[in-house]
Amino acid sequence: MIAALAGLLLLEGGCREEGPAEKAGRKVDEAVEKLKHGDEGTLEKAGRKLDEAVDEVGEAIEELGEDLQGD
Repeated sequence: MIAALAGLLLLEGGCREEGPAEKAGRKVDEAVEKLKHGDEGTLEKAGRKLDEAVDEVGEAIEELGEDLQGD
């Protein structure tokens, strides 16, 4: 058990720094986000974030309703 825990701790320490592939992947992800959302201004970004939050709350309410009906 102790050996397994020590192994996990060593693996965790080795995963902190991004390698070249991870850095390149992150840059690609950022570029895709910029393409999807263009050059948004502050209000557009805030509106998009608000829309996303409203969607998440709606989904949470639906799940809660389903859970309550199941009881």
